[in-house]
Amino acid sequence: MRNAYFHGKIPDITADFLNEGSVLARGRRKATASDSVDVALMAMRLAVRLGVRPPAAGDGGGLPYDEEAGGISFESPLLSLVAGKPLRVLRGWPQFESCVKGFNSLGLMAEHVVGETRRLRELDAESLGREKRAFLSTRKVFAPAELEALTVGDLTELSLVDLALWNCFARRTIVCSTSSNMGISLHRALRSLQRTSVSLFKKTFPLFAPDEGGLVIWCPDENADFMNKEKSRLLRALASEQPALTTLRTYINRQQRDPGALRDALLCGGYFFPTNPLSVEEVQNLLFVSLNQIAAERKAEVPDLLRDEKIRTALASLGCEIEREKILVDAGVEGGISGLMLPYLIMLEEALGRGESRALSAWNQASIGAALAAAVRADGIVRDPSVLSERTRGELNSLFPNISRFLDDRRLGRDLKTSIHGVFDVANLQSLAQLLGVVVERHLSGRGTAYVGLGSSSYSNGNRCYEILRESIEARGAFRGRADFHPATHTLNPFSQALIYGEDFLRAVAHPSFAQKPESARVGFIRAHVKKPEPAGAAAVAGYLLARLDNGTLSIVEIAYALRLVGFTKPLFLEFCGLRTDGQGLNQFLQESYEEGVYMGDLAKNILLMLDWSLEKIERRSAAERAHSALKCRLHPLDEPEIDNLNPEIHLYLTGDNTAQPSDEFIGRLLAVQSPDAQASRRRLESGAAAALESARLDRIALTSRAFTFALKGLGSLEDAVRRLMKTTLSRQVASETRKLDGNGSDPDR
Repeated sequence: MRNAYFHGKIPDITADFLNEGSVLARGRRKATASDSVDVALMAMRLAVRLGVRPPAAGDGGGLPYDEEAGGISFESPLLSLVAGKPLRVLRGWPQFESCVKGFNSLGLMAEHVVGETRRLRELDAESLGREKRAFLSTRKVFAPAELEALTVGDLTELSLVDLALWNCFARRTIVCSTSSNMGISLHRALRSLQRTSVSLFKKTFPLFAPDEGGLVIWCPDENADFMNKEKSRLLRALASEQPALTTLRTYINRQQRDPGALRDALLCGGYFFPTNPLSVEEVQNLLFVSLNQIAAERKAEVPDLLRDEKIRTALASLGCEIEREKILVDAGVEGGISGLMLPYLIMLEEALGRGESRALSAWNQASIGAALAAAVRADGIVRDPSVLSERTRGELNSLFPNISRFLDDRRLGRDLKTSIHGVFDVANLQSLAQLLGVVVERHLSGRGTAYVGLGSSSYSNGNRCYEILRESIEARGAFRGRADFHPATHTLNPFSQALIYGEDFLRAVAHPSFAQKPESARVGFIRAHVKKPEPAGAAAVAGYLLARLDNGTLSIVEIAYALRLVGFTKPLFLEFCGLRTDGQGLNQFLQESYEEGVYMGDLAKNILLMLDWSLEKIERRSAAERAHSALKCRLHPLDEPEIDNLNPEIHLYLTGDNTAQPSDEFIGRLLAVQSPDAQASRRRLESGAAAALESARLDRIALTSRAFTFALKGLGSLEDAVRRLMKTTLSRQVASETRKLDGNGSDPDR
């Protein structure tokens, strides 16, 4: 017992009177770096087994949502035009609707598959042969005599991973707690396993039969204030699919979710897959609540429940041991973090393959922060690959060859500098933002509830994601703390959704395949390759833009110009938002924007006003504003000067498109606006890349910044003084250049 609130020791105060309880957090098994990477690599192998292309197979140069293209990092000329910097978007796999929870789901599955494959490898040849024959006998394609005739050598052709997948998930139910997306991704994974074939001895059969695999999704009730109708409809559609696979259980508030889902997993002997990673303490807390609930229902004591074989099976899957009628919790649930390391690793793999960048900056949405913590953990491990076992390093070589070659003679953080930023929903301040001490001064949460997918908050009893972030902060890693954690507002989010949609729209219209399509097929082509992201999916883009706006290095004219370049007008934008295109829809949008404060209200009003301007007028205004933005970026970079001076490639995570998509009529109207001047739009868009490169030119300001950055190395106690001198010098230079701009330019409209 800690005596935190005493000045000295008081021997008479003890905890002897306390009953230890039946569920104890022992924590003997903490995941090592090799453990985390092993699970991540297994998740990647599972993805490949389900039809995803290996990381090195694509560089994101094709169209999004093309399963044959490969790659998840896509060049973003429209966003680069807005930002004046080289921006790319980082997507999920198309097999999972580009949803980040696809990585999370496969990580949770991979954690169990890794354990099962290890068990299988430890079996003697005869025992392993029996298990393989048992699996093959359930496929109904081999006669008993054929099975008996198979030799040990013959049976080696059956993949241990396939067998482990079937052993783990064919006959045991996954119970997941989610806001919606992870349940959707797990459903996709299990359904894909039913469609995955095994070819063996000139016979082909399904890895999972149509009646194998089971999923219970604990999802928000339709009447919960943080749920939306789109997600409810999608979840109901999954539950009604045949053959039946998924069952829905609903909750009204998030405090009901994890204990309820864990209770179901205990009762059915299944797997508990929480959407949030859990520390040892959190698992102990949830087990205490769920087991006491079951004990009360059965009018029994918790130790009595341990005679239930299904409960024992579920406890074993959580890494618990039972000793003297006590449950000892030795591990948290971290497989999701390992799976979520993959997008960051794939981003590195693809960036190294292009060989163009000396610095990378990643922006990741966060509520509880699993995806953010995963990126930080992946970055930390690649920075110090000595923490990996030789076997794990060899596995990394096979799936991520570019990273492996880079690590042979270079170091991440030195030869390729990295930074990682987090973005949180301004309506959700109670989780990581609070732990990191972030204060939002300009913006209010309004009446909007946190977006589905960005509303989670952790239990206070041991936050594993925060632990990982703290490790990076203390080690001066890629994530620096509150300076790298930024809000996103609900006002800026729809504009960000429109920019992302517009980016892909212009990409699709410029693709050679589009021009070859007859007029009647073009809307369908757009619909197949251009998706509106869900609100949570656009949060990283919104957070990046808001950070730039709030530190004075971006103008809303640049945002409005990009939207007009796509073809958005005020009525088309309101329609894109699902609002009426008349005064009522406009007033609703503005009313909700002003509820987030005057800054957001004015932003919404002014951007909508500019969407009525001609493209030529807003282009002139944007050019003038962009010159000021480029200057101020030198003075107020979002990354450390040593990174910003290298003009980092900025990757913005997109996290899913499970939302209502624009109608064919809307696509047709946008095409009608865009088509007459498509070539001119393309030329204007290409200037975005030039603008991004322009920000890295070696002028007087850039040379001054680099000189100071170089001088800062190894200064120790003098560092703060030199940084102040650097800021003062750069401020004077930027002010001088700004006066020149203001003096040379007259009204751009004249």
